[in-house]
Amino acid sequence: MKYDVIIVGGGASGMTAAITAARRGCSVLVLERMDKPGKKILATGNGRCNLTNSYLDQDCYRGEKPGFPYSMLEVFGAAETLDFFQSMGMLTTNLGGYYYPASMQASTVVDTLTGEMRQLGVHMKTGTEVKRIQKKKDTFHVTCGTDKYQGRNIILAAGGTAQEKLGSNGSGYALAKAMGHTVTDIFPALAALESGEKFFKHLAGVRNVCALSVYVNGQKTAEQKGEVQFAKYGISGIPVFQISRYAIDALRKKKKVEVILNLMPEQITLKELMDYFRKVGYYKTAEEFLQGFLNKKLAFTVLSRIKIRPERSAADLTQKELRQIRSMIQKFPVPVSGYKGFDMAQVTAGGVSVREVIEGTLESKIHRGLYFAGELLDVDGTCGGYNLQWAFTSGYISGNQIEAGNQ
Repeated sequence: MKYDVIIVGGGASGMTAAITAARRGCSVLVLERMDKPGKKILATGNGRCNLTNSYLDQDCYRGEKPGFPYSMLEVFGAAETLDFFQSMGMLTTNLGGYYYPASMQASTVVDTLTGEMRQLGVHMKTGTEVKRIQKKKDTFHVTCGTDKYQGRNIILAAGGTAQEKLGSNGSGYALAKAMGHTVTDIFPALAALESGEKFFKHLAGVRNVCALSVYVNGQKTAEQKGEVQFAKYGISGIPVFQISRYAIDALRKKKKVEVILNLMPEQITLKELMDYFRKVGYYKTAEEFLQGFLNKKLAFTVLSRIKIRPERSAADLTQKELRQIRSMIQKFPVPVSGYKGFDMAQVTAGGVSVREVIEGTLESKIHRGLYFAGELLDVDGTCGGYNLQWAFTSGYISGNQIEAGNQ
């Protein structure tokens, strides 16, 4: 049997492509390396699966050509994604612009996609890793160990290298290279950042809303605001993930990277600090005074970093020292020395060069009938459902190009 399309990868983009093509009357075969499809979906949004987001601007996606996804997101964006799932009987809920399945269970998303594929007659083979793809005339020959399959079209949707335990082992890059495509440098994105500073062992477990700025060789390159999670190795949390791409890319290029944290983003002024000090500070220790508005461990660390003894009487603090305290609160420097790897990252930065892919169809410029979808491409989004949205968008766009043929 020669399939109209063979899809390599049973993740979000691969399953969306399969459903889209099957709805067009195409014969579809999905080859998935893991024992079950959609494993990475189950881990998204802390098991709740943030599908998409109502907010979209030019800063939501990154890559060699950051604007590459946007024309396709206009064709199949958040509204179309919600309609797509509703057409399969899955309702969604909106939490401040972040969309989740109404059940608040990621398993509902996987069950909905796999159920629709079964209904449409999509053939799915799990535990099957593609080793080689060859094109002979107008047919693609796919080899999986001793098994071989033929298809008129191929959609490579094998994911990146982030979280191999969930299915992304980078094998799709090798297949793309073997077909003559360029793969840009890949590195972890949406990942925690490491620092060699000893005080992080004391701060482990603290959470604090901060404004963050990334400085590369002294120049600000990105900023965010949100709840930072302090760990013994450094900093984590959504705002850290958002700016991590810039920090990691710079570290890989041997540049100096520093994150400056404003521990009180509402910008406490020196006058406000002095007024508060005059009201309650005269009978407290320096540490007790700071604990009135800072986490206890952060208060201790702020004082330690400017060499003020925590047990010292607050009444003895000079205006210069209060100015130093305010400065450390608003500009808490974190030298970045490393980052968590692919096993801890949420997504891969880099991938198959989009310069070799037709914008609007995702067809290869090298081989007619070869398409790409999802994380395998050099497109990575910020936190908030943007990477899953790209998976659904690219799956729909590529699957919608497939025409049904005679068996």
